[in-house]
Amino acid sequence: MTARMEDHTLIPKVGLMLWGADWQAPMAAALKQPAGTVADWARGRTPVPAGVWKELREIVRLHGLKIADLDPEIVRAYDTAVALASKART
Repeated sequence: MTARMEDHTLIPKVGLMLWGADWQAPMAAALKQPAGTVADWARGRTPVPAGVWKELREIVRLHGLKIADLDPEIVRAYDTAVALASKART
């Protein structure tokens, strides 16, 4: 069975975004799949099953929520840094 054309291009995009340059092993662990299976998807040797896409969508959604939760903390850190810098100039 040949992989769908987009699978081998989308799987690395998702992997890089979530886990960085060495994404295949963490993806395999998160999906409870053998590392060789993930490598086969990335090489276009086999298609990514629909259930795996569903799992990845949920993982991406949860990561997005975690990142969004950081925004208020970053804003507070920025505001504090600006206030400290402003005090230092006066």
